[in-house]
Amino acid sequence: MRDMVLQHLRERFQSLNDLVETLDPALFNSHLEVSKNKTVGEHMWCIVGARESYANALSVGDWAGFTCSLSSTENRGDVQAALVSSEAAFESALSQVDEWTLERESLLMYLLEHETTHEAQLIRHLYGLEQTLPESVKWA
Repeated sequence: MRDMVLQHLRERFQSLNDLVETLDPALFNSHLEVSKNKTVGEHMWCIVGARESYANALSVGDWAGFTCSLSSTENRGDVQAALVSSEAAFESALSQVDEWTLERESLLMYLLEHETTHEAQLIRHLYGLEQTLPESVKWA
């Protein structure tokens, strides 16, 4: 099961990388006219922070709080670099796990849920802005 969760996580990572690569940078700060709406950039900040935080949690074996290194979401290059860096941090933490506890298995599932939720929210957001999405976006 862990291998399947990891496969799905990596697919979501690629999907979000593809989405950012193809997105018009002007849309990073766009809002929809609905309540509690996040911009694409705000979603990316949360995604990067979750990847970094879950990587840390995997390393220590338990949730250790949320942090995010992405300070600006206005520049596509910065967001792309942070997505790549946070994915690398996750893969590094993963490769250093010696003992797979129930808590670590649960952390993987929570990260997959988080990635999937943001991908779905971004799909809705970008369709609301009448944008097309890359083929790798699973539910588009």
